[in-house]
Order: sequence, then structure tokens, then C-alpha cells
Amino acid sequence: MNSTIQSEPRKTIVKIMVSHKSKDTVFDFFKDAKNLEIGGAISNIVKDIDEWHTFNHIVAGSARLKMVANDRELGILDHLFEGGGLSWTVYVRIINNGYGSSTTWTFLKPDGLTDVQFDEQLKGFDIEVENWNKHLSVI
Repeated sequence: MNSTIQSEPRKTIVKIMVSHKSKDTVFDFFKDAKNLEIGGAISNIVKDIDEWHTFNHIVAGSARLKMVANDRELGILDHLFEGGGLSWTVYVRIINNGYGSSTTWTFLKPDGLTDVQFDEQLKGFDIEVENWNKHLSVI
């Protein structure tokens, strides 16, 4: 029996991108954090010495992220996001889908946000996904 105290499940938001590009192409695209600027929500990405990427975010202001799980074979590109006084892990999976791929981002609501605030934080993410997919379609 597990004696660890568990919290209630958190609100979860999952976003999906289906691409005509291969899993490896999409993985390489997102592994390069500089490409995240193409989504439109962040700018001025700079890689620090300690593997963090700092940038300006349209909602969170000054923010940073760090890849915390990187496995090409399994299509895992999880990252820790810190910004606006919050910190959370974004779980990213890229899988084969026919001759293309599907990418999912799973966001678990961090402490310090209400459900409404969490929704507000992610309301523009669909536009980012659309912009990334458009860019991928022409490379």
C-alpha cells in the first residue's frame, strides 16, 4: 500500500498537432528551442550556459524553459517552463502517424493558478501550434 499523500488530480489541457512531416523532422524542429519563436508567443530566445533558454512571453513576460526529457526514439521532449511566478512541466510526445506525425502537449495546471487563469495562460497556444505546423509544411 502506498502511504504517500497524494493530491487531487489537476486540471489537464492537451493540445495536438498533426503534421505531414515525419516524427524525426518534427522532433528536430522542437528540439531546437529557437524554433519556438515561430509560434508567435515568445521572442528573443537565448540559450544560457546551464541549458536554460530565456525569452519574452506574451502572457508570462520574462520566462525560461529547459528540456528535462529528451528521447528521440520514444519521441519525448518534455520541458520545464518558468514564467509569471509559475513553474510547470510540459509533457511533449511526438509519434508516427502514417507517413507524418502527431505531437501532443500535455499541460497540468500548476499550483498558484485557478482553472480560469490556467485556461487564460493557454488560450493562444492553438495559434502557436498552427504557426509551427504552417512552417513545418514548407521545410
